[in-house]
Amino acid sequence: MPRHPQIHRTCAPAPPAFLLLLVGLLLSSALQAQRLDMKVLGKRKLIEIPFDLENDFIVIAVLLNGTMPLRFIVDTGAENTVLLDRSMTDALAISYRRTFQVRGADVNNELTAHLATGVDLRLANRLLARNRTVLVLEENYFNFERITGTNIHGILGGDFLMRFIVELDFRRQVMILHDPGKFRVRKSWTEVPTTFIRNRPYLNVDIGVLGDSASARRLLMDTGAGLSLLLHTYPERLSGDLPEQTIPATIANGLGGTMEGNVGRSRVVEIGKRRMDNVVTYFQEVDTTNLKFLNKREGILGNRILKRFNVIIDYVNRRVYMKSVGKAYKRKFTYDRSGLTLLAGGANLRKFSVSHVIPGSPADRAGVQVQDRLRVINGVSTGLMSLQSIVRKLEGKPGRRIKLRVYRAGRLLDLTFILEDLI
Repeated sequence: MPRHPQIHRTCAPAPPAFLLLLVGLLLSSALQAQRLDMKVLGKRKLIEIPFDLENDFIVIAVLLNGTMPLRFIVDTGAENTVLLDRSMTDALAISYRRTFQVRGADVNNELTAHLATGVDLRLANRLLARNRTVLVLEENYFNFERITGTNIHGILGGDFLMRFIVELDFRRQVMILHDPGKFRVRKSWTEVPTTFIRNRPYLNVDIGVLGDSASARRLLMDTGAGLSLLLHTYPERLSGDLPEQTIPATIANGLGGTMEGNVGRSRVVEIGKRRMDNVVTYFQEVDTTNLKFLNKREGILGNRILKRFNVIIDYVNRRVYMKSVGKAYKRKFTYDRSGLTLLAGGANLRKFSVSHVIPGSPADRAGVQVQDRLRVINGVSTGLMSLQSIVRKLEGKPGRRIKLRVYRAGRLLDLTFILEDLI
């Protein structure tokens, strides 16, 4: 998630698939040919899996091998299902077929992963998937807990979802897995031009960065991205794509590296016959020599846009449909107005520290410093708040007063600033 003059944002963490570029992997045939032995639990006509939308991540409950309760992100941008730390599979004595390297977020570094076989995944007590093959990372490179303020143990990727027609109902917070033989799309849904590559959907979306004249961009539809929109820029091309008002930012701290860029706003984004204005957009510089790993994509479409719609991903017939949820698509896109980036910590992820302050921002002018620990915000103890609720406060209306009590070097300090637009 990008922004500010040197931001390490947690306010809109970029995503697993976005961070976890498992592209171009030479996996064994076992992964491609694994047995899809799935059992629907209970007498239900539909497989409805409830999810929590936490910091704009779709999070579902998963029981690993019938004993270990975990939380997975549903990630259409990830090719494979992934466990983020091998300590979990080691504890269950799960066997590994092989070890290999995967590419990290910067598309350059390679990291160690293992191919685990014979894994059972029970999804929200609705569906039992037996004898799965999953990727297991050697260690937790993500540190999602600190970035998102919630515990995340794994990623449910395209290799799992590809058997179904997947419907994401953001209003009800339910993922529905439809039987392809019985599903019929209704006329109220709009088909979005889509190409599928290795079980990942790439959408053609009309975007006007600088003006109302929009042109089609090829975007990875990434439910593992807690941002609205990311566009690639290229140093070799003198493109006028960047808006005048942007802030240098760290887009994400992820698997194998940090992704640097800028954040600003695109004038117009049109998708599913709906127009959205002044969309918060991250801009990432990409070396064209690495384009082969990106499947010619021009950016990423994330959950801060997708959650304004209901979405159908037809993996079987390789189509995507969208339907706007009331007037949700018209809501203004908010962005941090404080200049603060926070990390969550502690046993219950209710201790919050400042990881970055934007030079010249309201928080900077008020004297907030890196490593300050937040104790109170506007009279409320941070021990009673989540990272997501704090982020929403810092995205509040311009002119709103924020009163912080912070702990620094053994002292409590009271600091005050006024929120203002940064982009």
